[in-house]
Amino acid sequence: MIAVRVPLDLESDRLLAAAIASGDGEAFSRLVDIHFARLSRTAGRFFRRSETIEDVVQEALVKAYLGIKGYRGEMPLQAWLSKIVVNACYDELRRRKARPERAASELSDDPAAFLERAGAHETRGAEEKEASLTAERILALLKPEERVVLTLTILEGLSIEEVAAITGWSKVNVKVRAFRARARLRKLLDVPPKEKP
Repeated sequence: MIAVRVPLDLESDRLLAAAIASGDGEAFSRLVDIHFARLSRTAGRFFRRSETIEDVVQEALVKAYLGIKGYRGEMPLQAWLSKIVVNACYDELRRRKARPERAASELSDDPAAFLERAGAHETRGAEEKEASLTAERILALLKPEERVVLTLTILEGLSIEEVAAITGWSKVNVKVRAFRARARLRKLLDVPPKEKP
């Protein structure tokens, strides 16, 4: 029988998950210490208020703790936790449902240029911070699923495959939602579609 080598970090994730599943409180504290900041950054892509971010991350960690026995070790704990926190953000967005729409002029001096830059990942430094705030305001105009798909693809720079793995949607569904979300953004911002060369 040929032994399959498991990557060291994946093996350590399996050991940590097994310790948590057996009731080891210190192991869960270690998991929180390792992943809390990153999970908070992810939630911060969806919400601005620190209280909301903390609530969503705590909800995700509780779900992770309760569901740790279901962790099979096929993916890193980081990816597994990302999926849980994104789903918690999506749930919170759906709970909030309708948001008052604002005029595009309130979002940025030039929202069309921002949208173009964001899609091309051309922002840097201080401009990146301004672009991030503008992106949050723009994304607040969208439906929860539109906001999730664009946040993950544009702001987090994830591939269609990665978004599908995190959300549980098919790759085709992710592509369709991303296309429709971009079309809705263009309509909200009154930006004409790009002409094909």
